Amino acid sequence: MNKTRGGRGRQPLRLSVMALAISAVASSAIAQEDPNKLDAVVVTGFRASLNNALALKKNADGIVDVIKAEDVAKFPDSNLAESLQRVPGVALARGDGGEGKQITVRGLNAGFTRVRINGIEGISATGASDINGSTNRSRAFDFSVFAAELFNTLQVRKTSQADVEEGSLGATVDLRGARPFDFKTGQTLTVGFQSNYNTLARRSAPRLTGLYSTRVDTPAGQMGFLLSAAYSERNATEEGYEAVEMLSASADGGFCSPLGYTPQSPANDALRGVTAANCGNSLPRTSSLTAYNDVFGRTDNYGGTMATPAAGSGAFHPRIPRYRRSVSQYERLGISSAFQWKPSSATELNLDMMVGTFDTKRYDNYISAISFGRTLAAANGKPQTSILETSFNSNGSWEYGKFNGVDVRSEGLLDINNTSFRQHVLSGSHKLTDSLKLEFMSGVSNNRLDSPMRATVQFDAPNVQGFSFDFRQNRNVPNINFGIDVANPNSFTFGPTDADGTVHGQFVGRRLNTGNVLRTNNAGLSWELNDHLTLRGGLSARDNRWDNYEIGSGAANGLANPAGFTMASVSRMISGFGKGLEGSGYPSQWVAVDLDKFRQIWDIECNCAAVPGSQLNVLGQSNRTVTEKINAGYLSADFNFDIGSIVMRGNVGVRSAETKATASALVNVAGTLQPLTFEKTYKDTLPSFNLTAQLPKDLYLRFSAGKTLSRPEYVDLAPSAAVNTNAQTVSVGNPQLDPIRAKTYDLQAEWYFAKNSALSAGVFHKKIETYIQRISERLPYNTLGLPNDLLTGGGTCSITGGVPACPTLPSSVVTVSRAANTPGGTLDGFEINLQMPFSFLPGFWSNFGLLANFTKVKSDITYITRTATPTLPQLSMNAALVGMSPNTRNFTLFYEDSKFSARVSAAYRAKYLFNVLGDVNGHDFTFVNASTNVDFSASYQVSPKLKVTFEAANLTDQATRYGRDSQRDDTLLYAHFGRTFGLGMSYKF
Repeated sequence: MNKTRGGRGRQPLRLSVMALAISAVASSAIAQEDPNKLDAVVVTGFRASLNNALALKKNADGIVDVIKAEDVAKFPDSNLAESLQRVPGVALARGDGGEGKQITVRGLNAGFTRVRINGIEGISATGASDINGSTNRSRAFDFSVFAAELFNTLQVRKTSQADVEEGSLGATVDLRGARPFDFKTGQTLTVGFQSNYNTLARRSAPRLTGLYSTRVDTPAGQMGFLLSAAYSERNATEEGYEAVEMLSASADGGFCSPLGYTPQSPANDALRGVTAANCGNSLPRTSSLTAYNDVFGRTDNYGGTMATPAAGSGAFHPRIPRYRRSVSQYERLGISSAFQWKPSSATELNLDMMVGTFDTKRYDNYISAISFGRTLAAANGKPQTSILETSFNSNGSWEYGKFNGVDVRSEGLLDINNTSFRQHVLSGSHKLTDSLKLEFMSGVSNNRLDSPMRATVQFDAPNVQGFSFDFRQNRNVPNINFGIDVANPNSFTFGPTDADGTVHGQFVGRRLNTGNVLRTNNAGLSWELNDHLTLRGGLSARDNRWDNYEIGSGAANGLANPAGFTMASVSRMISGFGKGLEGSGYPSQWVAVDLDKFRQIWDIECNCAAVPGSQLNVLGQSNRTVTEKINAGYLSADFNFDIGSIVMRGNVGVRSAETKATASALVNVAGTLQPLTFEKTYKDTLPSFNLTAQLPKDLYLRFSAGKTLSRPEYVDLAPSAAVNTNAQTVSVGNPQLDPIRAKTYDLQAEWYFAKNSALSAGVFHKKIETYIQRISERLPYNTLGLPNDLLTGGGTCSITGGVPACPTLPSSVVTVSRAANTPGGTLDGFEINLQMPFSFLPGFWSNFGLLANFTKVKSDITYITRTATPTLPQLSMNAALVGMSPNTRNFTLFYEDSKFSARVSAAYRAKYLFNVLGDVNGHDFTFVNASTNVDFSASYQVSPKLKVTFEAANLTDQATRYGRDSQRDDTLLYAHFGRTFGLGMSYKF
């Protein structure tokens, strides 16, 4: 029996070629050179895409899952991340407006997954609301940047291989655009249109797609050219509640104590009108003694290694309880092109190019109680607030409170974010001899996020009486009584801060520019020694650069009003709030800033002296750069042999990589900007082994083992520094971070029990040798590598004889907050996957089919909650990986005949940790509640050329909820997005 690479012999190689050919037939239009074939029947649709993907999975080495396009310029889902949900072990994280944004694979969050586009790594920086992670500066890929129609193959590789670039602990996801050789000789042209409507935004938006491909035979060989484009708009609205943070009653100076209470809080302050009888000017002490004692007599007790907050720290309340409406407008454009030339059977060249833009405008509006998060010194905050009534549930959560002396705020925010992406990749292969083949690839991926404007304006209503929040009827969205008519512009003020510290409004601005340039060059050589063994080797050179420039402005003390100014002249109304929210009793409308009218009076974006506070604070900027030079080489062997009737195939190899990282930043040293630069070099040897046993009756048994790594986030490496000499604290980046390293093992069985059917089950284990988390520790300042000039605090202390006369000296021990390598832990899990068309059923029922998978993951990671000090021991706790859902389930029921296709899908993701807090402020975790998203799609083939489609997303209006603390389960955020419906058509010429 004649065999080739992978032990599959010539027949499996032909099967792989057949799989690609079937894919081309399934996704191509009918060739135009023969009009007599216009009515020919071809295999297309969702079922065909599943079958093609299954053939590629079956013949792969290692554990791989594949999703194929179901037609020309038509991916199975409108969003790539949502398609990935069908892959076992993949869970979806949704961004603003509910669209799929990032993925976790087998419990490892998006930062552990590398995404390659047409063979080279891609990163997509995007903007987002603060609660959804704000700006994405990480290595995590944001799938919302790209239209799904630009790609025809998505592959998830869950195991390592020597010839696959290192950098992933979770998976390597490969996205490949269409190429002309995917289609028959001749021309292919298809266009599509869809209109989408969101029930909460109540606006429609278009989606346009087009693809043209031509392929010809010439005297110079086969040539092909392809051009595809996708344009879409999307309107999204979110509504809900946010707490921003949960604070103890004693935080920020505590609440105003009752009349005659000892000790008195706040202490007498003549400027602010604080006396034994008053919390402030015109604010008598009205706290109820019973309510006050109830609040401050509470503590939490976690037991074990968790620290217990100090007695008397009190109950926990929302820092800024507020309702939120976010209105976002998205505009996405993507264009891809491909040129292929095959001058002979031995040589092939490919040039893939892609450009894309993803522009967003987000309008956030809040109505809130701001003083719960203010100190007395900063803005006459919480210490001037009296507690009138309270109620607590059985978990110790503060579910109801009524107060006097509360500052109410209406806040408006406009955030503009423009993401651009450019990529070109040249690749090719040439057979030097019948057994020796050369392959190469060279490309650049350039991604940039430009945020030219983030403008926030705040209107305040100081010292409101009778404010209350009430979770007793609804634990997710409280009934908030603001104590004033929030729909009346005259209830609010904007102007300079009073002499006693009372705030009447503020504005804050920010500009941001950040991005990545990734350059990749590699070459490989394969030598087929015989039918059983092929040797491979290669070299690669990567040059990655990340930079971040951020600069702010603002006027904390407000601005003077011109003559004749009224609040009505700079405000508008938020109306119709609460549609579809749980519960009732919300304000249906409230006064908000009209930014256009506001800027006609105060041009807060002018960066000019005429508007105090508009000037950009150059000395407060965040200007950081990280570069990585990665040189790697690999050697591997593909093998196959027979043991009786069993075919054993696979590969074994080793990859060696050297990383040289240079991290730089500009920091404010005594009023001037000075550069800081650090270098870090590390080397890794990464062995890998993949074995597949082809057993009788189409049963495949796979085993994989390897060593992998995931490099630190750029923002953690950048050596930015913030020094508070009085508090003796330093917040810094850590350029000396080591990567996260792990050993991985996989065992999986796959049974292809019927045509186009498969059942698989597998187990996996990862030993994470080191992890990265942000910790606080006590270290001498002079061990941090920072200049001593930073100890001047920007001019608050002097330097004599070169020695700073400051509260903090170079030898002083300071509290340092930074990312650090921690011990790591283990991750174990199993996954089950079923693909089964019901072809065994009679008649109509044979057109149905089922996709289902289930993944269970358990991890045990050691988190440092307090580093050791001279007087206190180190504290740690063990918990699950951040971003890991212990259970994920996905289910798709589909129907398809020659004309009609439909499917309904449900994706479940269990509750997962968003952040591990340890004993910080008396909380252990922030978590995201479990969710189930249900989607539906259908299409009808009106004619061989015309298809009509219908899609429905988030049919149950699944909301997002963030909770704080496993004991109390306080609501940190609750938001819903509405349902989205789309009606469209596609036409093949």
